[in-house]
Amino acid sequence: MKKVILGTAALLCGAVTFAQNNDSDVNQNGNANSAAVTQVGAANLSEITQEGGDSDENANHEATVNQSGTGNESLLVQIDDDNIAYINQAGDINGSDVYQVGSSHLANVDQDGVFNSALVTQLGDAGSTEPNNVVDIDQIGILNQAEVLQSGELNSSIVLQEGDFNFALVDQIGSGNSGDIRQWGDDNIAAQFQGNPLVDLGTDNTAIIRQGEALTGWQSAQSSYAVQEQYGEANYASITQRGSGQIAEQYQEGDDNEANAYQGNDTNDSRQVQQGDGNYANTQQYFSGNISLQEQTGDDNYANTVQTGPGAGSNFSNLTQFGDDNWVMHRQNGFSNGASTSQVGDMHNSNVNQVGNNNSASVLQSSPGAVSVPGPVGPMF
Repeated sequence: MKKVILGTAALLCGAVTFAQNNDSDVNQNGNANSAAVTQVGAANLSEITQEGGDSDENANHEATVNQSGTGNESLLVQIDDDNIAYINQAGDINGSDVYQVGSSHLANVDQDGVFNSALVTQLGDAGSTEPNNVVDIDQIGILNQAEVLQSGELNSSIVLQEGDFNFALVDQIGSGNSGDIRQWGDDNIAAQFQGNPLVDLGTDNTAIIRQGEALTGWQSAQSSYAVQEQYGEANYASITQRGSGQIAEQYQEGDDNEANAYQGNDTNDSRQVQQGDGNYANTQQYFSGNISLQEQTGDDNYANTVQTGPGAGSNFSNLTQFGDDNWVMHRQNGFSNGASTSQVGDMHNSNVNQVGNNNSASVLQSSPGAVSVPGPVGPMF
């Protein structure tokens, strides 16, 4: 997964050759389309293509492009009916590509800095519902990249990047999904996947990633990685990362699952997998070098891992649940502790509490007739 995401983070390329004049091209084919372009500076380029529009309506496609600075480029394509886009670029050599095909899509892109890039693709038709798919991208800094694909109806995405060299990807296929990525810092990677025709379309899923924090400034998250995958209906996933070098991965396949991960300080690693319905998983990691693995296959399981304490770090926790209505808790307060719990079957309960250093615990619970499942039960990221 990391290689795929990193491979897509190709930043703006090509020869940078500035002319003295700005260039604007507007092509309209249809009815009641509107376009407004304002360019201040040098060598800015704007291209707008609008096709379609119902002749019975007072307004169809709407496009607004504002560019100030040098060498900014905006490409906007609107096809079918009632799509709206606002593009604002301030600075130098920023790029925005927006493609809207279908009805009533809304896209807003704001860039302030140098070498930032945004790519938005919206596909689908929601009939008389307005707006349909909605995207809001805000980039402040240098060499940030955001990509959003929405295919279906009534999906929404927010991407906020403040800092340098950040990458964000939102891929939504289905209806009613919500993706939210906010990055404060440098060199962070975040990705959200909601719905896949080969697995299950996404419906009413919510995914949230927070890397850094606005109140602490741009330097609050560094070189962290977060990815979320949701296939099914009404799943909820949340990742919060502070510090540097954090890794968090969440996978949900089914309905009504919830996964939360919080990471503070540095170099913590969290992996959560849920396959089934109504499962709950929570990971809290403070200080540095902790590892938490949580895997749930079945329904209505509960898993909670807390790794904390003054001077704590390098703790390892592994929770595996294969069945229904199981409950497990790991709490590690110290340094270099290890705990593993495997539950196979239904309605098991396990609680491991480690205070101090270099402790180890292993728990295996199996119902009569249950078959033990060796190794990880979920997909590997």
